[in-house]
Amino acid sequence: MKRKPQGLHHAKGANGKIYYSCIHPITGKRHGLGSDFVTACKVLHRLQAAHPKDRETALFERIEGRGKTFGAFVEKFKEALQERNLKPNTLKMRYHILDKVLMPRFGSWQLKDVDTEAVSNLLDEFKNQGKNRMAQAVRSVLVDLFMEAVSTGWLKANHNPASLTRNPTATAKRSRLSLEQFNVIYSLADDWMQRALELAILTSHAGATELTAMQKPVDGYLQVQRTKTDVRIKIPVTLKLDALGWTLEDTISKCFTDDIESPYLLHIGNGDKMLHYRVTRAFTEIVRRSGIIWEEGKRPATLYEVRSLSQRLYRKQGVDVKTLLGHKDSRSTERYDDVRGDDWLILEV
Repeated sequence: MKRKPQGLHHAKGANGKIYYSCIHPITGKRHGLGSDFVTACKVLHRLQAAHPKDRETALFERIEGRGKTFGAFVEKFKEALQERNLKPNTLKMRYHILDKVLMPRFGSWQLKDVDTEAVSNLLDEFKNQGKNRMAQAVRSVLVDLFMEAVSTGWLKANHNPASLTRNPTATAKRSRLSLEQFNVIYSLADDWMQRALELAILTSHAGATELTAMQKPVDGYLQVQRTKTDVRIKIPVTLKLDALGWTLEDTISKCFTDDIESPYLLHIGNGDKMLHYRVTRAFTEIVRRSGIIWEEGKRPATLYEVRSLSQRLYRKQGVDVKTLLGHKDSRSTERYDDVRGDDWLILEV
């Protein structure tokens, strides 16, 4: 059996043949070396000879102060992220980008050598695959990482190559939801799902986690806490959506016609709150069998699009949409802002 040198990777192709590859020690990019074992080994040895990296070299670089690699700082950056009290999903996504995208690409680089061109090339790879949202997320993590490196003295002031790149634009791939389409979906829903849809469009809070957490009103107000920002809003039960002729008070009353004792508006037989994934699954299933023809090239609307529809309807009605949506900055009504606070936003009608 052939002895495979360190750094040579292999994978079986669809035709059953073995193909070899290696990772460039500087750029972190994987390069195919073909199916010939001898040729692959020769190319790998030439590459390793051109970029030697042994214990002696590593020790020398550390003594010279050149051991500040991108990979070394990523560990410090992770510690900083842990101290920010980020949402679990946010932290998970940033760790994924650091571990699966940035470390394989820049892990062995000196941090100061990761320049604007290198970042731009990485973002272009995602954009060329139509993954502009991912390109945005990667750029955001890099901008944050370099800011942290500057603030901790790993880099000189104003050294943030990621911030100099153009932020990728990403067009929405999900269809908007019209009032007519909402009515079709509503007509196909079971009673409990109709209550969920009513709450979503009446409150403008259509996240399944937010919907299933809604409890009985207090002093005439339905209290909602946004999952994304922790902003809390008090919505009067007298709120009415003129486009449908529905009031929040009527919907809340219908939530308790089953005589089940529960603090939750959406609840199951024992009074516990409904599981959030049940709501999203039900919506997806209704959309699937609704026969609605969505915008060409875009995915069907999700439950969260009810929030956008509600916003548009209330804006025409003259309701204070900024407060209803839980935004403390009026610009956030168009782009959601990361606002946290302890005060209640109270909607006046």
